[in-house]
Amino acid sequence: MPFDGIGSISEERLRKIDAVNDLLASPDKWYKGALTSHDGRHCIRGAILAVGASGFLEPAVLQAINDVTGKRFRRIEAFNDHPDTEHGQVVTVLAQARANIAAMTPAVVRLTHRPASPSWTGTVRGWFRGLCGAPTG
Repeated sequence: MPFDGIGSISEERLRKIDAVNDLLASPDKWYKGALTSHDGRHCIRGAILAVGASGFLEPAVLQAINDVTGKRFRRIEAFNDHPDTEHGQVVTVLAQARANIAAMTPAVVRLTHRPASPSWTGTVRGWFRGLCGAPTG
């Protein structure tokens, strides 16, 4: 199981969302109306494309947009270019996307970025011990 490749895929997704975060970290790096500006700023989707992660980050970011806004956006660009969207919301959406990705990532990968909650991991370990017949103590 340690060499099944799942950890490396998940770790790659976390690296890519972190790279998108870096590209859009400040208001002067974010852009509306096009994927990329002439001076190197990006919209959310443009940043995802710039780091080569369109296939696997776009669904996570779109889900995070819907989670954060409470609205149903069908496209990342619709949120990014909406007249009411501000940079602070973009940062919040990217943080939520990272959290969603991390929640689907094996604990060994997540620990390199953020410690897992002891109560959560203890509960899951308890479930697996119970399923496998191992002592739970």
